[in-house]
Amino acid sequence: MSDLPADFDTFMEAWNGLPRTSHALLPQKKDITPVLFGQFLPLVCVAEMVASENLQLRFVGSEFERLAGLQLSLKNYYDFLPAKFIKATKLFHDRILGTPCAAFVRDLISSKSGNRYLHETLHLPLADENGAVRYLMIYGVGRKPAGDLSFRKEGDHNESNIKELFYIDLGAGAPADHVKEFIFHRQAL
Repeated sequence: MSDLPADFDTFMEAWNGLPRTSHALLPQKKDITPVLFGQFLPLVCVAEMVASENLQLRFVGSEFERLAGLQLSLKNYYDFLPAKFIKATKLFHDRILGTPCAAFVRDLISSKSGNRYLHETLHLPLADENGAVRYLMIYGVGRKPAGDLSFRKEGDHNESNIKELFYIDLGAGAPADHVKEFIFHRQAL
């Protein structure tokens, strides 16, 4: 995980310190508690994949929501996506939860107030009590000005906003496909 920005070091230390009881590589969702993760919760989103294209946002920290530029709480993430972006997003989530692996995304956001900033997110899979990988924890930091409470501009949530994306091996491998400087690079198997 050496390619991650230093902003993620403390969070990753906490995540790596969680027990792996129901899954050999992953902690359980129930381990994400205020006692262990209190300092990070404003910057965290926890979602549950309940069916294909149905990623229910179970918890969204206030600062995560502000930086994402969307009102996210207790909704299906796929409802926010334009139709043309659903297939790529489904593949992204299938890879994270199916491998399992992590992913880092650097998203260029334009807010309705006119600010443009990067929202950097780390997507980590979590297991349930039976070891099924169906939860996703996202930790995000951003460069949005502190007073800007405006949402994303309409049409500003699609593949052209992804400045960088790469998958991270958590012990089961990771896809080599990636995005660098807004260009998708497919890696042959």
